[in-house]
Amino acid sequence: MKRIAALDYLRFIAAISVVCFHYFVWGIVGGKISSIDYIQDIVRYAKYGYLGVDLFFLISGYVIFFSAVNRSPEQFAVSRAVRLYPAYVTSVLFTSFFAFFWGGDKMHVYLNQILANLIMYQPLHRHPFVDGVYWTLMYEINFYLMVFVLLFIGLSRHLNTLFKLWPFLFLIAKLNGWDGLPLLGGYYCYFAAGALFALSSAKRDYIAFIGIGICFWLSIDFNLHLLYTDMNTSTIFFSKYWVAFLITLFYLGFFLISFPKIASLQLPASRILGGLTYPIYLIHAHFGYMFISHFADQNNRLNIYLLTISIVLLISLFIHRAIEIRFGSFWKSFFEIIFGRPIFFVRNILFQ
Repeated sequence: MKRIAALDYLRFIAAISVVCFHYFVWGIVGGKISSIDYIQDIVRYAKYGYLGVDLFFLISGYVIFFSAVNRSPEQFAVSRAVRLYPAYVTSVLFTSFFAFFWGGDKMHVYLNQILANLIMYQPLHRHPFVDGVYWTLMYEINFYLMVFVLLFIGLSRHLNTLFKLWPFLFLIAKLNGWDGLPLLGGYYCYFAAGALFALSSAKRDYIAFIGIGICFWLSIDFNLHLLYTDMNTSTIFFSKYWVAFLITLFYLGFFLISFPKIASLQLPASRILGGLTYPIYLIHAHFGYMFISHFADQNNRLNIYLLTISIVLLISLFIHRAIEIRFGSFWKSFFEIIFGRPIFFVRNILFQ
């Protein structure tokens, strides 16, 4: 897949949106930022930053479609491990270090929890996340596992068809009350929509467009339901109209990216901004909550917010450059041994 600068910008916007939501809204609502109160003029905008996660999932669906096409299952597994694991492990250790000293009652960690989190996939260990933002990685990994299984059982030539069918399965699940099941609704609508946008970027496909329309409707329906469940709070009001409008903007953005003129735009610093987003997302939350609570008061809170975000950006740059890029060839060789060769061996035994 050719790198798309506009996609890198969307990644960075999504990451900063989530950072603002956590720092200015959710950290205070949840009591993890305890030394300051809301800045109302910022909260009225920052409160919708949680939708950055939805945008991330759209982007992931788009990117993973291209990552899976014309790749073997072992190549796909290695590429995903290289993308996710090095920054993740670094972030777990980074957050755990500060949580030992500043974690308090709400963010403390213990050794078994840290070691278990290094496995990355929580259903395998059941310990609490070292940082609350890791819940989104479970959706990512479930999506990757689904794609991996399709590749492993030899359905790579049928990926286009299967992705086009997926939204119709969402619709059937929704009508029958099964949309709470894994891969049959909720956030997975974004992954499917992203994949269908990628599919239709090369060739206009009316079935894919219908599928995108289904995902769009279900995405809004799902988020409006969240307003009365997960996002329900007595101190912050969320407008369902703004939520629907922002989701519409996400879909329109991807529709525009499907045009070659938009996809080929050269935008300044796009590569580095795109590279920063994953580390930013991984390290910002609990570290930021602890740092702000430790140093901020009502008088200096804006300065501490700016300082915290600056530190997060610098550490994210270090992780991206020093861990992900500098040791890139090592990680690729390492995961080729850990995942690539065993998968190739098993596949040859089963399907030879």
